[in-house]
Amino acid sequence: MKEIELLVPKLGMDTTEAVVSNWLVHEGDKVEIGAPLVELETEKVNFAVESEVVGLIAKIVQPAGSVVPVGGVLAILEIE
Repeated sequence: MKEIELLVPKLGMDTTEAVVSNWLVHEGDKVEIGAPLVELETEKVNFAVESEVVGLIAKIVQPAGSVVPVGGVLAILEIE
C-alpha cells in the first residue's frame, strides 16, 4: 500500500491557516472519491475537505480543535 497526505488546501489569498472543526471519518474507515472527510473553519468560510482517492484513513494527524497552516497535514491515507 502507498501512503499519501491529506493537506489543508489553499483557501484564498489571505488565508494562512484553518481550524479543524469536525472529523467526518475515523481511523480505519474506507473512503471513496468525493466523500467529505473533515470540516475546516477559517475567518471567512467553513467547508468540507473531500477525498480525492479511494483508500483508507490510516492516521488522523490533527484532532478537532487544531489550528493547521495551509499545506499542513491533516491525515494519512493508504491507497493501493
